[in-house]
Amino acid sequence: FKSFQSRADMASKTLAASLLLGSFAGAVVANDPLMVNPCRDPSSAFAKMAFCNSALGIDERIEDMIKLLNVTDKINLMNQDGPKLPQMGLNGYRWWEEATHGISPPRNGQKTATETNFPFPITTGMSFNRTLWRKTGEHIAREARAFANVGDE
Repeated sequence: FKSFQSRADMASKTLAASLLLGSFAGAVVANDPLMVNPCRDPSSAFAKMAFCNSALGIDERIEDMIKLLNVTDKINLMNQDGPKLPQMGLNGYRWWEEATHGISPPRNGQKTATETNFPFPITTGMSFNRTLWRKTGEHIAREARAFANVGDE
């Protein structure tokens, strides 16, 4: 049971880290914005929560997010279409936009008309070039943050 518990704990932390470190992206409902960062507006209630406090360590911020998730939320987060998480100010989202070959949202806003689209992971993996993998990941992360920072969908 102990190893199962640690695996379940690891899965919860991975989900929370994905939410925290990602661009809070990928709407499920057509009218919801694709990128939502509840921490951007300093006057919002969410901005005062620990997971939005960038002065705290990543483990502390992830722990805060996990505490905000109930069992149903955690189960539903394992599906491609994630639920809305109103307790964190997050809209529903699709894990399908997991950014393995770029952020590739299904639609772009007017501020950022296009995004970089890298080869699929299997073709990048066939290069056996770990530097390439790392640089691709760094670029995708930078671009996702940039899209979120300009407030584009």
